[in-house]
Amino acid sequence: MDWKRLIYAFFFLALLACSQPKTEKFQVISLELNSFVKLLEYDLANLEKEIVALGDTIEYLFQHQDSILALADNTLYRFENGIANSMPAADPNLSTLYISTLAPSMEEAMKLIYLTNPTDQIFKSIFEKYDVISQVYMNSNRQFNRLYPPFEAIDALEPDLDIPSFNFYYEADEVHNPERSSTWVKEIYIDPAGRGWVASLLHPVYVEDDLMMVLGFDITVNDLIEIYLNNSTRNLVIIDPAGTVVAGKSKAIEALSLPPLKNHTYNQTITSNSYRPEDFNLFRSKSKTVRKIASSIILSKEKNLELKDGDESFKIIVNKVENLDWFVLDLIFE
Repeated sequence: MDWKRLIYAFFFLALLACSQPKTEKFQVISLELNSFVKLLEYDLANLEKEIVALGDTIEYLFQHQDSILALADNTLYRFENGIANSMPAADPNLSTLYISTLAPSMEEAMKLIYLTNPTDQIFKSIFEKYDVISQVYMNSNRQFNRLYPPFEAIDALEPDLDIPSFNFYYEADEVHNPERSSTWVKEIYIDPAGRGWVASLLHPVYVEDDLMMVLGFDITVNDLIEIYLNNSTRNLVIIDPAGTVVAGKSKAIEALSLPPLKNHTYNQTITSNSYRPEDFNLFRSKSKTVRKIASSIILSKEKNLELKDGDESFKIIVNKVENLDWFVLDLIFE
């Protein structure tokens, strides 16, 4: 990613050098915001290609399952109370495995484990290839989960989780994703595996018209901030299609009359979908002006706005991240 950022920086140094500061200020800012969004879209598109390729690999395993299962090493993992290879004593080259007590057939779950054991090295290589990916995983309606890198599953997961009831599974099922294509969970949520606030890219794997599993890549909000926002000098805020803040710079968050963003603290295990509270939604802002701006951005698709609220005054330029339907707001303080 470093070479892309180098080109990005060079482009704007050249642009700024030949621009008239006063007359072309907002044009330069708009171009910089556009480049920020295009870089993010480019990286997300690469993840979309990667997860499709991973899906093709899983389909191959199912097509050749007889020969693969015949050679499978059934001693690779040792289970205790439905969990194998949990941190802190985990093998870093293997995934953490979880089988819920709700599994309809332990025999079928174990068959899936043996069949997909070859994906551990693929999961590991994908995780190491992309800085923005925090974890790679598969979930099955047979109540089975495989996740890399390994984590403290014993402390994080309840023994009777209903995997298909979570958004990282059902958002890719036949009802929510009839196209059977890769899809994003656009509303950030708390990761049950302990990564805090995340967004997810999902991909369903069908075998003979049966949804066998859903693959997933997670991106943490912390990584969005560290890799993207902190590499920009702009006062940026990212919001989802419902107007809820995904991530943002502190000054910009405060200017929109929202409370400071904090990562989730795990005081208890996560047993159901958990989303950002309404306090972080622009439509719920204590400022009437901010609420009107949210409507202008999301409903009216306006790209250039101005906020005047008491002594506060600033302009907002908006650009959309097409992969996720997120909006990036650049707050310009004069």
